[in-house]
Amino acid sequence: MAKSKRTSVQKYHDRVAARYDDSYDDTFWQWHDALTWDYLKPHLPRDMSAEVIDLGCGTGKWAAKIIKSGYRVTCVDISPKMLDQAQRKIDGTDGSSRASFIRADLCDLSAIDSGKFELAIALGDPICCCDTPRKAMREIHRILSDAGLLVASFDNKLAAIDYYLERGDPQDLSRFLRDGKTHWLTRDVDEQFPISTFSPNEVAQLADRCGFEVLELIAKTVLPMRHYRQLLETPESRRAWAKMEKKLSRDTNAVGRASHIQMTARARSR
Repeated sequence: MAKSKRTSVQKYHDRVAARYDDSYDDTFWQWHDALTWDYLKPHLPRDMSAEVIDLGCGTGKWAAKIIKSGYRVTCVDISPKMLDQAQRKIDGTDGSSRASFIRADLCDLSAIDSGKFELAIALGDPICCCDTPRKAMREIHRILSDAGLLVASFDNKLAAIDYYLERGDPQDLSRFLRDGKTHWLTRDVDEQFPISTFSPNEVAQLADRCGFEVLELIAKTVLPMRHYRQLLETPESRRAWAKMEKKLSRDTNAVGRASHIQMTARARSR
């Protein structure tokens, strides 16, 4: 990633690190995260000694849950302040001895040995924040064992169409549909960084070109419950909407309604 872009990504995430979790602490995100965990659990290694890596770990939300399940997890993030938050969160658990922390750009994981991990997760779309997603994917392939799994989420290009329609510039939308490039919408220009978005087919193509076999693509979330938080106020209602969401999430015809695409892919042998 070019220095200026890397600095913008780091600057933004350093600034928001201390209050990041508070921004995602409401009924919608609790419902959303419960779905994500349900989608992730079947892909955790059967061998409890297997190594797991959390790429773009942020404040360590997923790493902490995986460590609590008994695994050793390496946490990687470009933001030192995000890593500080993750370490604080994990240091308060019984599994703190099973955690390690590395500051790195996903496009340069040279500090990590090849073939080390059975599972890599990249949730919260960190690959989309990379200057070169293909380079990041190839680095992830390198650090995975043969047949190791990657569970990653991507910004859905189709979900951004309304934003460009609201801007009212057909040439701008045409450009976006061609290259899928946009930027993080923060007020501080110095903190704006490019984001790559992908259609479902483009996610699959990216994975294939970087040595992965796609096992599943999940639309997340199809039901726009962030606009209907009042429907998620009770455990019973959350379960009911989650049951419906899980059925819709694997319907390829429904992906256009989803903000994100979650992929599970297996690393092909080198």
